[in-house]
Amino acid sequence: MRAKDERYYKAYLENKTISRRGLFRAFVSGTKNEGGRRADTTSSGCTASNNAVQDTSFVAELLRDSQVIKQVARPPGAINESLFQNICTGCGECESACPEKVIILNGALPELILDYGYCSQCGECQQSCPTGALHGTEKDIQLRPQFAKNCQNSLFGECELCAIQCPHQAISITSFKQPQLDVQSCDGCSRCKQACPFSVITMQLDV
Repeated sequence: MRAKDERYYKAYLENKTISRRGLFRAFVSGTKNEGGRRADTTSSGCTASNNAVQDTSFVAELLRDSQVIKQVARPPGAINESLFQNICTGCGECESACPEKVIILNGALPELILDYGYCSQCGECQQSCPTGALHGTEKDIQLRPQFAKNCQNSLFGECELCAIQCPHQAISITSFKQPQLDVQSCDGCSRCKQACPFSVITMQLDV
């Protein structure tokens, strides 16, 4: 991966709402400046203009791929999936830093596995990430609990274990009814799933 690419990622992370045209223009401007500096030290005849063409093509390719759909849960703070797949080196630092041991490297990229644990949103994985792949501002894991029809509360009432464990009060309980989820309040941590002794909660990616 080329060193200049870091400018693109840095721009994206500092302002995730930056316009596509503005990002493209900023990257080109930076490339021209860097290309001008290199022109004094190289004899290959490669000009700043040539460098700009090469690098803007790279940005255009990333922008076209910006709608890559996330297929698995990433650790909190993961940036846009297309950027994540380009910038993450699979170093494993986040996996090692996770105190809950719910991050694994799958295909050289970190994945959040919450089958037998939950994410405490402690931030250790983000702090350990050396590339910026986990330095985004969005902490929502985008997993959402799905409640099976044999939920104990819907069948017998008086079960509030999942709601009690939810740190954001995203689950509301009415006796003899399915638990109701406030999707906007849920961050996908999976505490509710781990709290259910009847294994009627599954976590599904909602992107």
